[in-house]
Amino acid sequence: MVQIDVPAAFAVGSFLADAARRQIEAGQKDLYYSALVKNNMFQIFFFSWIPVYFIANYLGWETTYFWWHADSVSSYPLFLPIFLVVFFAAGNCGFLLGSRLIAAQRAMTNRIVYLAITVFSLIWVFGQTGRTFKVGTYSQFQAGKAQMFWENSAFFTAFIIVMVVWIAGLIGFFLNLRREGLSLGKPGVGASSR
Repeated sequence: MVQIDVPAAFAVGSFLADAARRQIEAGQKDLYYSALVKNNMFQIFFFSWIPVYFIANYLGWETTYFWWHADSVSSYPLFLPIFLVVFFAAGNCGFLLGSRLIAAQRAMTNRIVYLAITVFSLIWVFGQTGRTFKVGTYSQFQAGKAQMFWENSAFFTAFIIVMVVWIAGLIGFFLNLRREGLSLGKPGVGASSR
């Protein structure tokens, strides 16, 4: 759902900055930019295409049947380009905010940011299941003919696959950044030898 995809991109950027805490604390541009590139790689290969797929195939559900009343995204030619720009801006802003908070020794504030966004997302989904659990076009939703998400086998299969890809990718990138950070040693120790 676009209402949580953009905040989630921000939260993921912030979360991956947390994973790269030691690289950021080291204060070396090459380590910082390497972590920023990994954030963008995750956003490109493990996240951005997921909402694009659902926007293209399930616009009503992806927009939670708010604001956009056409049954196809093709009725809104600027929707996808604007969404992608905002999505990537959010992902990078999340990483930048997380990096600044970590550099300022405020890692806990960064964690509160991404956890608060996670809580918001859960409230959005589970606070209005009459919209978020229904799959169909806007017209089907308005007519009361939208299916529960588990009744639409194509949607349900796609949803399971993308969630596995997203979670596995997030865990993989988190662990990779953590491992790289641990290989640096303790923050501030031996920095002059690098």
